[in-house]
Amino acid sequence: MPNEAIARLTERQKACLRLVGQGFTSKEIGRALGISYTTVDTHVRAALEILQADNRAEAARILLRADREIPPPQPLSSRPPVLASLAMAAPIGATADVPGHSWLRTIIPPLGGQRNTLDGEAKAYAILRVAVLSLSSLIILILAAAVLLWLSR
Repeated sequence: MPNEAIARLTERQKACLRLVGQGFTSKEIGRALGISYTTVDTHVRAALEILQADNRAEAARILLRADREIPPPQPLSSRPPVLASLAMAAPIGATADVPGHSWLRTIIPPLGGQRNTLDGEAKAYAILRVAVLSLSSLIILILAAAVLLWLSR
């Protein structure tokens, strides 16, 4: 495969293909990179076109051979031996703390891309916080709609 085709791949397409080459599914890749699995599939499909490969595994092999990460005769494994190291990694592009929004982390528990290490009591408390926040939002919306209806008379 000419190196110019590989040079046309974006860094995100390369990252997705490298993880495909390690045997990860689109959902696992999405969690690792902090994107949806449909976005992963979009990146992989675009890479298939650029590399003129027939399937995901072949595209991953082409990229991995070009990167010289694996020797050409070695077959791809069907599943990675350990997912833990990837699952614990922070999503690409994630920021440690967004200034001005740290108060939000005290109200809403972390979502996606992070391992849940809460004990039973902390999980129950987090669920309760989300339920109270959701109920409060619903009540505010209902009251706002009622006021708008009353004012429109």
